[in-house]
Amino acid sequence: MSNDVHKQELGAEVVAIGSVGGGGRESGVNSASASSPNSGAASTDDAQENTRAIYENLCRELNMDRQTEEDGYKTFQEVCQRCSLEGDVRHWLCCCLYMACRKFSMPTVNGEDAVVRGNGVSLNNLLRCCQISIYDFKTKIKQWCDMANLSPDCKNLIEVVDRKFSITFTLYKNYRVIFETIFLCPPNEKKHSKYSSLHANHTSHGRCSYIKLDDICWRLFLCAKNQKPATTVDLVTSYNLMICCIDLIYANVLAEKRSDLINPDFEGLPSNWNSPDFRARDNCILVYFCEMSAEAKAMKETLFPKIIASFFQAKTIYGNKDTMLGLLARENCERNLRSLNISYEQYVLSVGELDERILSAYDANEHTNLNEQALKPPVTPLTRKQDLPSHPTASDQKFEAVKNATKNVKQLLAFSGIKEPTDFVKQAGDDVVAKLVQSIKQMKQKFLAKYPEGIDRFELAECNFYYLLDHILRAETEQKINKPKIDLKRQLVQKVSLSIFNVTLMACCVELVLAAYETEWKFPWINDCFSISAFDFQKIIEIVVRHGSRVGFLNRSQIKHLNSIEETCLERLAWSRTSPVWEMIASAVKPLPTSLDVNRDQTAGALQIFLRKVYLLGWLRIQKLCSELNLSNPTPEKVWHIFEHSIAQETGLMQDRHLDQIIMCAIYIYIRVTKMAEPKFIDIMRAYRNQPQAVNNVYREVLILEGGETKYKDIIYFYNKHYVDRMKQFSISYLDRTVDPADLLLSPHPTERPAQPKKLTQNHVYITQMQKNETLVSDNNMIYEFYRSPGKDLERMNEKVRGASGKRMLCFGDEAGLGPIEPKRLVRNLHSD
Repeated sequence: MSNDVHKQELGAEVVAIGSVGGGGRESGVNSASASSPNSGAASTDDAQENTRAIYENLCRELNMDRQTEEDGYKTFQEVCQRCSLEGDVRHWLCCCLYMACRKFSMPTVNGEDAVVRGNGVSLNNLLRCCQISIYDFKTKIKQWCDMANLSPDCKNLIEVVDRKFSITFTLYKNYRVIFETIFLCPPNEKKHSKYSSLHANHTSHGRCSYIKLDDICWRLFLCAKNQKPATTVDLVTSYNLMICCIDLIYANVLAEKRSDLINPDFEGLPSNWNSPDFRARDNCILVYFCEMSAEAKAMKETLFPKIIASFFQAKTIYGNKDTMLGLLARENCERNLRSLNISYEQYVLSVGELDERILSAYDANEHTNLNEQALKPPVTPLTRKQDLPSHPTASDQKFEAVKNATKNVKQLLAFSGIKEPTDFVKQAGDDVVAKLVQSIKQMKQKFLAKYPEGIDRFELAECNFYYLLDHILRAETEQKINKPKIDLKRQLVQKVSLSIFNVTLMACCVELVLAAYETEWKFPWINDCFSISAFDFQKIIEIVVRHGSRVGFLNRSQIKHLNSIEETCLERLAWSRTSPVWEMIASAVKPLPTSLDVNRDQTAGALQIFLRKVYLLGWLRIQKLCSELNLSNPTPEKVWHIFEHSIAQETGLMQDRHLDQIIMCAIYIYIRVTKMAEPKFIDIMRAYRNQPQAVNNVYREVLILEGGETKYKDIIYFYNKHYVDRMKQFSISYLDRTVDPADLLLSPHPTERPAQPKKLTQNHVYITQMQKNETLVSDNNMIYEFYRSPGKDLERMNEKVRGASGKRMLCFGDEAGLGPIEPKRLVRNLHSD
């Protein structure tokens, strides 16, 4: 292959990026106008006139103010100049109108710096007029933000709206199960029909029906969580609040003696509930639906009564404010439902969010797309998969977000007994420990300044911090205390005095707590809160995972979360223009170390360790993407060398960009140089969507610097205009068989380290490679060392493996990930000199 291959021969075909989605209804990057649903054969002018007419009719139907109407259409025209809007034009008009409405904010009559967000147009009315489903709107509004080049604040707004709805939808699915467990629909009544609960005219008087009971209960929760949004923003707290609302309504049903609504088979039904002296408000059903019933009961006794009291005071609900009963009495049922509806409608209009009352009409069979909008299980990152604990549940068991969050919170609460530095840490000396404690206090102040209601969250994280700090320091110092002239105190002083270590460890603990509760504060919020760079934060994750998993501090879900964060740092955040990594690169010897250099260097510094992780992550993703594209060997290996060259010698390509952008370009330039007919660049993007970390804006938005101006273009533009210029010479030379590969500084792809100890049987038997001079000692451990331990130790271990039944519990050679064990290697790994 000659070196005079022209640049254009390596170029990529220009395609509509929106077609990557497969549905043909996403945004493009290279067309100029939008068309209405019925104007396929019309001219461009006719199509534009038709679109304008549709837009004006929508504005009239929504009673849109003139300023918002003009601003919205101006943005729509600008987007049409550079993007192809495929599908129903009303869906795109819906997006532009929503964002135009959200630009407005007005102060409320209540003062106290409170404002009404938006111009009073209901989002649900907007969706109805534009004939777009919630699912399609959530998909298209994110694309609209990209195409309209909206600010990060606008994009964050959409993420918040999206996440709040996902949390509420997840809660509603739990609500339905609980409601139908404790209540019965009388045989002469019907349950909700489609949209009946949102649009029905509840004007009939008399006893509370099953539908009204359902509506009052759900609306009470919606109003309650919006009454204190800062304290009920996470999944776990919102779930506890929902149970408190259900508990209150259940007590009111018991008090009204409504045997027609009560499920007699519910195990929490008091046996004496129908007696005259039964005190309904003393009854509590929290324990039947809350795994963390103590926390839910604490809410029932503190926050919840304050919320209900405020409702009585504001005339949002009517009844006995002292007992909180009488809500369903004949004289109160109708006006409570009407008042709760009015209160919730006012809130929705003031914030411009989705009207969550519509969930009352939810049917899993009719809303399969909407069903996918519930909170999903965390993805499994490609790195350190071998270290994940075995999955505790059956593979076919459905993911339940509330149970998963509760499990994660309970996991952290189990290690919350240490509220100050341990005696072991205190051996570092009073001055050192005082500085440590002061540092944590300063972090607490920063945290509460941004999250005033999060004091309980920080205190839990602080307990976890002291627990982890103790175990990490013990493990790190115990490796050296057996060596001569090693002073334990000196070692502790050195480690405890490392400010960046303490700050990042504490921040990591806070991140674990926020993630466990499923709060809206998503990474990298924690970095912004404590002014930590992604480059510094990624250093602590491997340490926390390694030590936290060994002592049982972290479960599978939490390890996956931390691994995902580390990958986010390595792929994108640590490469930002302001990252300290660029100062290190500027002062490093050029070219940067290759994968072989950083893997064989036992004295590697921070930059080398960082590159080692980046190289491994890049190789794993190259393998995965090539597999999706059916590109077998030697393609992954060839692509790896191109990728490695871009990191080591064309490092500037990564600044403010994403690792996956460079990987996709490396695959395509290999395809072009080797003159393969397939795959096309669009095929690479489609395959990329199957990666666990994939997001659309990776190929939609690539940083471009041209003429001193910063802008964002699609990945094909980046490849054609920038990547090829920097990488064509190496790619051509490398793939030329007449060139000696040794002259190109190539190195083999990285390999993952061996797995951590894994549990193999229900009797707590683990298998691990034992390093030289390493002995695991505890009261419960049983260790057999070949050529050293007596035979009786091996027999005791065999009995443990066989279990009480005498059957062999360990499937040697059949366990996933385990092959035949080489005797010599086993002896060497287990032998301690």
